[in-house]
Amino acid sequence: MKKLILILAICVAFGCKKKNETVEDDITKYSWPLTSATISPALVVNGRAETNFKIMSGPSGCLNNNYTLSFSNDGSFAFTSNGPLCDMISYQNAKWSKKGNEITLNDGQPHNVILSGNIITDKYSFNQDNINYTVTYIYTARSK
Repeated sequence: MKKLILILAICVAFGCKKKNETVEDDITKYSWPLTSATISPALVVNGRAETNFKIMSGPSGCLNNNYTLSFSNDGSFAFTSNGPLCDMISYQNAKWSKKGNEITLNDGQPHNVILSGNIITDKYSFNQDNINYTVTYIYTARSK
């Protein structure tokens, strides 16, 4: 009888595994620094084709100075940077919501970003000189 209880106790102990929480479970536990910004097709700057959009903003530009996306438990979000003049960016009433792997950022003009593992991908398109460009921003989770 004692052997049966011991075997049952061992089965219960190993059968009850704690769920491993992933980044996708709670995005508010992480800060999301920008790791890359790539423009396609390449944009010609000073006679040179460039795909690194961060370089185009210059060394003191917001994208090159700890540009980070943060989510709060109250449903608000903010982009922050410690570059010169970057504190002038205001995100009043900016709200986020998440459904599956899609996050909706709404700062007055809602748009969707995609969460995949510990990566958030945001795409922005614009037209310049009759050429359509797309900038792909990649944010990678970092524990707070």
